[in-house]
Amino acid sequence: MAKTAAAAESFDPAALAYIRHLVEEFEDTTFEEACFDQTDEYNDGDLFHRRPEPSDVPAAVARALDTVEELLWKGSPTLAAYARQDIRNRRLAQESTVAVAAAAVREIEAEIHAHREALAPKRRRHRALHAAVMPEYRARLASVTLKSSSAPAAGKAEEVTVAVVSLLERLNRAQEEEAALAAAVDGLRASLLGLQKQLEFAEEEADEEEAKLDAMGPELPGLVEDVGVLFHAQKRFLHCLRVLRDFLASLL
Repeated sequence: MAKTAAAAESFDPAALAYIRHLVEEFEDTTFEEACFDQTDEYNDGDLFHRRPEPSDVPAAVARALDTVEELLWKGSPTLAAYARQDIRNRRLAQESTVAVAAAAVREIEAEIHAHREALAPKRRRHRALHAAVMPEYRARLASVTLKSSSAPAAGKAEEVTVAVVSLLERLNRAQEEEAALAAAVDGLRASLLGLQKQLEFAEEEADEEEAKLDAMGPELPGLVEDVGVLFHAQKRFLHCLRVLRDFLASLL
């Protein structure tokens, strides 16, 4: 214990405090999160403002401190690469949002088309029933009734009755079909109107999302280079943190 205390006392307290500060700041923090914090426009703090003047710490520890600062000081090439990659990622997410909005428009358009396809034959059949079929049945019924009343014949009473009953049944079925078709047509029209309103909203949303994408500008070049920079920076960052943690642990 005395040896450990002596080892700790051999180093500048300000340097040890600074190293602990960095290790604590990056505890449970990924490299990407560290980059995000450093590029956050609302973060006006400075991770490295506590760093004292060069002190007598092991060379590996000094290199680790230099590397962490080199990677994460505000305005560093690493953070510039991260910022560009963040723009690309946000653009990619917006492209996905635009695709979803466009798919929603197409889906509603397909529903509208299906409604119109279902509505057209029902409307034609309803018009035919109303304009021709039912008037025909009523005319035939009136004709049979007139003939039976003007020239009643004992032998034909039953025949007339059967004919009247048959015509009444057909007329009744036609009326029921007409009522069902009228209800179906009204329902489809109402549903179609609702879908058309949905389409208007969906198209407006799709246009808004497309405008947001356009406002982001063209895709930034240098994707491969930036990915390489960030990959190697992350490896260096994690290595440096291990060096700093191991150094502090050696003092316990």
